[in-house]
Amino acid sequence: MISYHHTLALVDNNSVAQFALNKALQLACKTKAKVTALKVEKPYNNFLNRLGLIPDNALDPMLFVNKLLSKYQRLGVEVEVKQIKNTKDHIAILNETNASDYDLVMINNQHHNTIVSEFLPSCEEHLLRESNLPILIVGNKSWQKQGHILTALETAGSNIAHRELNQDLLEDSQQLASLLENDIHLLNCYQLENWSMSIKREANFISDEEQRSQHWGHLVDSAKAYQLDSDHLHLEQGLPDHVIPVIASRCNANLLVIGAGEHHGFISDLKGHTSSVIIDQLKCDILAIKPVSH
Repeated sequence: MISYHHTLALVDNNSVAQFALNKALQLACKTKAKVTALKVEKPYNNFLNRLGLIPDNALDPMLFVNKLLSKYQRLGVEVEVKQIKNTKDHIAILNETNASDYDLVMINNQHHNTIVSEFLPSCEEHLLRESNLPILIVGNKSWQKQGHILTALETAGSNIAHRELNQDLLEDSQQLASLLENDIHLLNCYQLENWSMSIKREANFISDEEQRSQHWGHLVDSAKAYQLDSDHLHLEQGLPDHVIPVIASRCNANLLVIGAGEHHGFISDLKGHTSSVIIDQLKCDILAIKPVSH
């Protein structure tokens, strides 16, 4: 479970709103965590700036960041600003998290073009591949009180590491639900087995209805300790990159909690097409959690 002692939030050079930093500070008010704002210095490349019509510092996001940090400092949040010379965002984050003790990374969701992301991985995808820390990818939707957290489980896995990851997802979801005054919805996607063009029924054939019943039983078992009502459990047949955005929208979720880093199963390790589709389609925030043994 995330300790919430020290959060690293990337300053977005292209956003005045600074959603990731803002939400990192909101969480810090509740958890007493320290927040480090990481600013990667990059040359400004604005048309009006190149024409000399506006000064360089008019585009500097730190003008807003410093005001935001001062506001939360007055509320008792411990903050620090670190600035790094021109480099790629994911490299700056990985270097910083390797050098210091952090338990969470928060970045803005840039909503990249999916086709481009297939050839040029985004900062988000690099971090999902290469960081061992939980990554909170933040959208522009405000956290609503009495809202919903959607947790995507894969209940078919049977090995110990997989069960431990599911448990971590549930515990982190419960912790966030308490902090944000939200409730929890659980989602499990599954694929039907025994697809065949043969007209002869195999001896071990399991019907579609029997498969669904098995998956539903696994989902109910996962929810027992958290006293979730049945209308908070969602079982859907289909691929996660198709199902998850639909259910997140239907629930009007504040946040999606999902596992990342496994090397099997349909959620896989959020490294390829599925990750880019989910990240770019979702309007809510995404908390990707790695297995402890990653």
